[in-house]
Amino acid sequence: MVFFLLICTFVAKLSNMSMKRKTILAIIVAGILCVACSERRTKTMSEEQVISTQTNLQGDSTLYGLACEGCTDSVVVFLPNKGGDPDTFDIIEARKAQHVFGRARTGDQLALIINGSDSTVADMVINLSRLKGHWGYTVTPKLREVPGMNHANMPDSIRERIMKPREYGFKLKHEWAAAPIGFEQEKEKRGPVEFPMLMWYNEWHIYNGHLILSQNMETISVKEEGRQTQHDTTDIVLLRRDSLVLRFKDHTQGYYRIDKESK
Repeated sequence: MVFFLLICTFVAKLSNMSMKRKTILAIIVAGILCVACSERRTKTMSEEQVISTQTNLQGDSTLYGLACEGCTDSVVVFLPNKGGDPDTFDIIEARKAQHVFGRARTGDQLALIINGSDSTVADMVINLSRLKGHWGYTVTPKLREVPGMNHANMPDSIRERIMKPREYGFKLKHEWAAAPIGFEQEKEKRGPVEFPMLMWYNEWHIYNGHLILSQNMETISVKEEGRQTQHDTTDIVLLRRDSLVLRFKDHTQGYYRIDKESK
């Protein structure tokens, strides 16, 4: 309406046109402006509805989105990344099976595994917002085997000083990026003690309910000859505010949340 009045005022000042031509021209211009504004408004609303344009890994059927107000111990109110209206999923059986990892709070990023027979049921809920962060565990070294050295004769004071535990772990960050905690430097490999090898994870993904931790050599600026990309497929056993338990193919590892301000 504002555009229409402005155009009419402008056209009315054109004295070299008849009133009829002025009116027709004003109507045409106003119509064009209305159509353009409508298309712009529709496009803007459509863009705003899309939460994220991320795409799933090939073969991953996980549904990603945000938790909405109304989530309880029995249902998850979920807004998919593609936008639209929120959906409500039943999670009673998932909770019984201990497949709800992290209580959903409004605005949290979630990953859902939907039941293959009933699209209103989620078989697994992973709170990605809760999963992100700095996770660590304590590693105790062992004395390095050195020819001619008798560890039994080592004084307790020296043993206590060199056998200090170390904090290992990883950081799960935004955009599926990861980083190691406690990465062993080359010079430390020649010391009197040795620590277990630490996987240098720099990527992570959810894949059909599994947590994939990757050491992607393609994204590391300094590549080591002979090193190839490695992936560890894990199952989340427990996820709480300050605790995480992952099941690897050959062992189960517990983690505690690290205050990121100290790292």
